[in-house]
Amino acid sequence: MIDYFALALTHALILIAVLRVLMRDELDREDPPGSERKQDKPLTRKARRMSRKQGRASDA
Repeated sequence: MIDYFALALTHALILIAVLRVLMRDELDREDPPGSERKQDKPLTRKARRMSRKQGRASDA
């Protein structure tokens, strides 16, 4: 009985994770070529925090 519960729980969590990824807006949108921001110098800590709050953070 526990084995069935463990299997059902893990599969349900995987299904929820996949559905959350598929429902993201970023998957439906492509930025046009050349629209990246060019930076001459690295951002300061304060600027990085502000960009994360505004949703412009890039994945490293």
